[in-house]
Amino acid sequence: MHLDAADVEVLALGCTFLGSGGGGSVAAAAPLLRHTLEVKGRLPVVSATALEPDASVACVGAVGSSTVMLERLPSGVELAAAVRALERHAGVRFQALQPLEIGGVNGLLGLVAASWLGLPVIDGDAMGRAYPRLDHTVLMGAVPASPLALADAGGDVLLVDSAGDRSVERLVRAVLPAMGAWAAVCLHAGTAGQYARHAVPASVSRALTLGRAWTGRRREDGADFLAAAQARLVFTGTVLEIRRTRSATEISGVISLGHASEEDRSMRIDFANEYVAAFDDGVPVSTAPDITCVLDARTWEPVSVERLAVQQRVRVIHLAAPEALRRTHPGRLDLGLRGYGMAEVQTETRS
Repeated sequence: MHLDAADVEVLALGCTFLGSGGGGSVAAAAPLLRHTLEVKGRLPVVSATALEPDASVACVGAVGSSTVMLERLPSGVELAAAVRALERHAGVRFQALQPLEIGGVNGLLGLVAASWLGLPVIDGDAMGRAYPRLDHTVLMGAVPASPLALADAGGDVLLVDSAGDRSVERLVRAVLPAMGAWAAVCLHAGTAGQYARHAVPASVSRALTLGRAWTGRRREDGADFLAAAQARLVFTGTVLEIRRTRSATEISGVISLGHASEEDRSMRIDFANEYVAAFDDGVPVSTAPDITCVLDARTWEPVSVERLAVQQRVRVIHLAAPEALRRTHPGRLDLGLRGYGMAEVQTETRS
């Protein structure tokens, strides 16, 4: 498979769905990816299994404030600088790159880096959706996160070689203020064989499928979109209340919805940068690692945690998480509700 500039719109839309209301706005990267593909030409998208098992590969994306990124847009230079810095430090030459995170802006930035450097991009990622932390990857405990390289828009490059993967998040967050609140990051240097065994496969393909399902919808009730996206509608209603709490690294809180036709029926959605869990009259119907999306009821466009407004009419849909997010192995954080500091619950299907 190859991607060109004409694919950017549907890819960006699919990455927005997989962001589960977070992951940063694709508007920060879509024009850059489109321009890069126009200049560099079509981008090869390959499975990790199609590469030689010992081929050197790495993940690339951005870390830090997505809000600041919209004000200080990436140029692609910082992404290339992070990749080249890690290559020099590790003494390797990467033969392919993989998006760090398919949900939100990082789903596009990984492709910008690959196109910029003339490398194929792996059809996969390390998160399968959007997560708020660098250590929320399926590669933790399987492919070391460090050493890693950070590069900012001012040309500064920083190498982080931590004592263990668990300290990567803490160390990187500590230096981000000095790098302008966000930076390009290249990490999880490993082999294609390791990525084939441990990364989330076919993430780029899934984003394209979701984007095409949305742009190709024809029915007002969205049944054709839901079928093509393999999504489940779990609630339709109106936003009654939003309680948001902001910290330096997180926006969290609770959303209350009233049902469109059943007066006594309600939904609560807990969020922490992303929509984390949805409860229909107290019954959990969509919880992490599965992907909860809130869509505008009229346009079916996904609405982010930050843009959602009281009195907005919405539809809530559920997308199943990739199976890789449910696997466990030593050294990896829980990618379900426990990873957000919440107790696990058993999701149910309601009509």
